Amino acid sequence: MYIKHISLENFRNYGRLDLDVGPSVNIIYGNNAQGKTNLIEAINVCSCITSHRTSKDRDLIKFGCNEYKITLDLRDEEYSTDTSISASFYTEDSELTPNKAPKRVLLHDGITIDKVSDYMGVCNTVIFAPEDLNLVKGAPASRRKFFNMLISKVSPTYYDTLNKTNRIINQKNTCIKSFRGDVRKADDNVLDFWDFSLSDLSADMIMYRYRFSKLLSAKASGHHSVISDGKEVLSISYSTISGAVELLERSLGSEEEQHMLIDGTLSEANYARIKGILSEYVLGKLRAGRKNDIEKGISVFGIHRDDLDIKLDDLSMKNYSSQGQQRSAALSLKLAELEIIKEFTSSSPVLLLDDVFSELDSGRRVSLLSGMKDAQIFITCTDRNYIENELVEFVMTDINPVFFHVSTGKIVREN
Repeated sequence: MYIKHISLENFRNYGRLDLDVGPSVNIIYGNNAQGKTNLIEAINVCSCITSHRTSKDRDLIKFGCNEYKITLDLRDEEYSTDTSISASFYTEDSELTPNKAPKRVLLHDGITIDKVSDYMGVCNTVIFAPEDLNLVKGAPASRRKFFNMLISKVSPTYYDTLNKTNRIINQKNTCIKSFRGDVRKADDNVLDFWDFSLSDLSADMIMYRYRFSKLLSAKASGHHSVISDGKEVLSISYSTISGAVELLERSLGSEEEQHMLIDGTLSEANYARIKGILSEYVLGKLRAGRKNDIEKGISVFGIHRDDLDIKLDDLSMKNYSSQGQQRSAALSLKLAELEIIKEFTSSSPVLLLDDVFSELDSGRRVSLLSGMKDAQIFITCTDRNYIENELVEFVMTDINPVFFHVSTGKIVREN
């Protein structure tokens, strides 16, 4: 699957853009603050309904406008067919919003898609950006966002489960706030209802996240070994409700069953058995933390606090790592994401490289590009000569990249 044409309306600094792009390597260059990153961001937003720069759709709308629209025309080489996806957002002030409430609209081949999980995965992307350092040194929320998006790209069921979980947590928080910190006002029957629902969903989420953390760790460790010439060992472990991972591993019993969970071949009966054990355990933990939740006015405890513990030679990288080591680890995570998506979908995602080459030395650039020859790539940079002289030397000797120059929201194809 590759992108043939990009259409933007009122997105960031683009009023209107219609752009035919190449099926392999597309290099977008120009001075800073001209719109290069905005184009990369638009592709990513249309693909997976999220921006790597903001959590607010309103931030993506061109100043003075009330809606944006992104359309990607795609070519599926496997089936020799064309398709398209489109993502739009309308504010309450938009003339296109009938009920005067903010609205997101997703289309696939012109047909409205009501469930985001049915839209995810039509055109997968993997984005590499300077912000990726936050995966290592940033707050847990940045790692959860990365991890949730990775799993959602290959599992619509996970995306639905995640949304249900977040919705129930929000509803429970509303309930908790109504008690105003007074435990005596708490309605245990109501809280039991929310906690029972949460414990069931949490068990599914823990098993999903455990499985993919193992996959991510194995693949990221392999990539990092290449980048560091085998001098450092990268490991990633899943951090969740205290004792839950240990209980999961004990419940699986044998090493063979652990591999079956990771490979996705665990029997339905065993899955249901282990889920029941985890659900009961989580319910007990939620009830035990209820008083603290009420006093603080929020759900302090639960899988919405999960994290990935990233270590280098058994030391936490948040506390013991240089910026160069953090770059290597972030790059390894992204390469692992790319590999997992390819394995689960049997298709290379579109690669979005946003101003990352100036941050990487030649060894890391080679590692980044080594597995990308078969994919469509979009690269942003400020210097065309740098890309031609340095980048082409690595992977593009038999490929003619397409160059685009960006200036004040206007893009011109140069070859």
